[in-house]
Amino acid sequence: MKHFLFLLWQFTWGLPQNLIGLVAFLALRKKYEHKAFCQAVVTYIPTEKPFGGVSLGMFIFLNPTPAHHNQDWVYDAHIHEYGHTIQTMILGWLFLPVIGLPSFVWCNLKPIIKWRAKTGHSYYWLYTEGWANHLGRRASKLQFKEKEMLLRGNYDKPFKDAQEALN
Repeated sequence: MKHFLFLLWQFTWGLPQNLIGLVAFLALRKKYEHKAFCQAVVTYIPTEKPFGGVSLGMFIFLNPTPAHHNQDWVYDAHIHEYGHTIQTMILGWLFLPVIGLPSFVWCNLKPIIKWRAKTGHSYYWLYTEGWANHLGRRASKLQFKEKEMLLRGNYDKPFKDAQEALN
């Protein structure tokens, strides 16, 4: 029943991003490996392009290529992207303008990438990303492995139990 309600919520309140995610999933289903994570579906897209991950409702797409990401990063990316799945459940139709667009710009716009590098701001500093870390961790009940993720919760503040996990 819980899974049915999750699907119902995703495909009504979060319909736009889930439809895009479903189309992408169906287009990629035979070419790439898939796995369930919590209540989401993860598709692994190994690529040499600078692509980390994206969540479209309950459909998560991740790059597990070792040249770009170690296994701890991939583990943490599942939790982070699942946080975006939960944001869909909270924001519904507003997810794309409130989370999706700012996140896309923050991740891909060259002047912003240069500004982050110059100022030392973490990718997770933006409200969309820190909130995803917080929600993903809470909903999955899993702990991040990488120091960067442990220190980047909501509003770019460390998680309360980060020090214990870092020791």
